[in-house]
Amino acid sequence: MTSAFKKVAVFVKPTEIMVVPLQALIKVIEACGAEVFLCERSAASLKGRSNRPGHPRAELGAMCDLAIVLGGDGTMLGVARDLAGFDIPIIGVNAGRLGFITDIVLEDMETILPQVLAGRYTRDVRRMLACEVVRKGKSIFSGIAVNDVGISHGRAGGMVEFVIYVNGQSQSADGIICSTSTGSTAYSLAAGGPILHPSLQGLCLVPVAPHTLSNRPIVLPANVAIDIELTNARDAVAYCDMQEFFDVQPGDVLKIRPTEMTMTMLHPAGYDYFDLLRRKLKWNFMPTSVKRRTNSSGS
Repeated sequence: MTSAFKKVAVFVKPTEIMVVPLQALIKVIEACGAEVFLCERSAASLKGRSNRPGHPRAELGAMCDLAIVLGGDGTMLGVARDLAGFDIPIIGVNAGRLGFITDIVLEDMETILPQVLAGRYTRDVRRMLACEVVRKGKSIFSGIAVNDVGISHGRAGGMVEFVIYVNGQSQSADGIICSTSTGSTAYSLAAGGPILHPSLQGLCLVPVAPHTLSNRPIVLPANVAIDIELTNARDAVAYCDMQEFFDVQPGDVLKIRPTEMTMTMLHPAGYDYFDLLRRKLKWNFMPTSVKRRTNSSGS
């Protein structure tokens, strides 16, 4: 089967248990006629087993026409941020746990991945978020996120007090999450936020463990400018995708803005978002005890 892509960048979560799946992935890609380029961590994980060189992520983004991530959603998020701006699509092979954005399971890789490489896929473009921390009028941190941007209590714990300049209301909570539709099934969902279909260009603003029940999640248009001013906290951090962290202090303002940067994912043909939700969130799961009661009542 001939690949529609010529140069494929491969990224992997660098653990010993990923060595065999990585070697299998390389064989699948090369069998389809594409050339494989490894990131530095992928090459390092094969040390002693292969002499393939490793390349910096930015270099791979500039030279390759496809990226394949072998790992979990966390690995996928990090690669997507590093490749933002290169307009290179990403395929996720799930070797982690939930896998909302790495949707080819490892056991099916050898049968499904060649079909995707041959051009039988669904293209899925997701908007990203840009943020910066401003202190006394000066920008001291900037970043981008696929899932979410927010403020959370740090090592000391305790409540974080902040003012959100979308509606000007002060809130007290453990933190605040500003989530994209992609991130609505991640930390935002765990904090009680709604699920947004990825085709919706909206943002979820979700307080984490708010002091008052009236502080509820809200869905906002994707083009709004959100400013979150930290007013009081013993210890707090701003974060991007819960992977990049920056210490903040009272008076700092976290500015969240829409950006033209996107993450483009390639799903296998026939991909269905609602089927994904049913499988990952166990919506089709009925406990055995319930099944027994249902069967007995219907007999």
